[in-house]
Amino acid sequence: MGTGKVVVAGIQFAGMQQQKQRNLDTAVGLIRAAAGLGAQVVLSPEVVLTGFVGGDAERTMAEPIPGPTTRVLGDLARELDLYILFGLSESRKGEIYNSIAVIGRTGSLVGVMRKVHINKHETPGGWRNGSDFPVWNFETTTGSFCGGIMICYDREVPESARILMLKGADVIFNPLSCGCPTDDIHRCLLRTRAFENEVYIFMVNHAAPRQNGHSMAFDCDGTILKELDDQEGILLNTFDFDRLNTVRDKGLYAKHHMNSACVPSSSRTSRLYFTAFRIYFSPLCTVGADIRLRSLARPECPLRSRSPVLAPQETPR
Repeated sequence: MGTGKVVVAGIQFAGMQQQKQRNLDTAVGLIRAAAGLGAQVVLSPEVVLTGFVGGDAERTMAEPIPGPTTRVLGDLARELDLYILFGLSESRKGEIYNSIAVIGRTGSLVGVMRKVHINKHETPGGWRNGSDFPVWNFETTTGSFCGGIMICYDREVPESARILMLKGADVIFNPLSCGCPTDDIHRCLLRTRAFENEVYIFMVNHAAPRQNGHSMAFDCDGTILKELDDQEGILLNTFDFDRLNTVRDKGLYAKHHMNSACVPSSSRTSRLYFTAFRIYFSPLCTVGADIRLRSLARPECPLRSRSPVLAPQETPR
C-alpha cells in the first residue's frame, strides 16, 4: 500500500535504430531535465537504447544486465537521487530479452522486467519471452508505492495488469514502441486496465519520427490525467497514494475481490491468474516451462471442482 505523493516522469524521445550512444546521450539529458522538474521516478520507452531493431543486429547490440548502460544510468540515478526504469535488449544465457532495467536511488540494480508476451510482429526479431510480472517497492522522501511493469503488448492481455495488482502494484508502468496511443480502442484499453484494477498507469512511447508519442498518465478511475503530443518531451505527473487508498477502500473492483471465500491469499490468486492466461494464451506466451502449479484454492472452493487448472497433479511439462 502506497503513501504520500510521488512525482513520476516519462522521457518521450525517438530511439533511433542502431544508434546506441546517441540514444543513451539523449536519455541522460532528458533524465537530468526531468530531475530538474522534481521527478523522483523516470521511465523510458520500450527498447529505446537500440531503437527496436530485432534480428542479428539487435543480438549484436544487446547487453547484459547489469552491464555498460546500467552502470552509466546507475551513476546518474545516484547523483540525481531518483529511480530510473530503462528499456533495452538484454543478453542473457545466449538469448535476448525485451527488458526494462529498474535502477534504484543508490545506483544499484533493483530488478529486471522481461516482456512476457512477444507478438507475431516481433517474433522474427528473435526475442525470448519473459516469465513473470515482478513488483518492487519505490521509496522516496515524499512518498512510497509498489510498482510493476507491463511492456507494450503485455497490456493487451488483461491478466498482466491483474497479476500486478494482485501482487500489490499501486502504479503500473507501460513502456511502448508503437503507433497505438492515438487509436481510440487502445486508449480505452489502458483506461479500462486502470479502472478495473484501481491502479495508476503511466505509459511512455517513442516520439516521432520513430513512433507517434502521446505518452499518457492514467488515473485509477480511467481518466487520462496528462498527455504529450508526438514530439520529444517530458511527461510529468504527481501520483497521490493516500487518495488511491481511499478510492480502493470504497471501490467495487480490484482488491475488493480478494475478500472472496475462495481466495486464501493474494500470491495464490496471482498464480491462478498467471496459470489461466498461460493456458488460454499459450500461442502468444511460452512461459509454461517456468511455471509450476500449486493448489490455489481451498478444498471448498467451487472453482476447484470446475477447473483442471486447480488440480496440483495437472502440472504442465
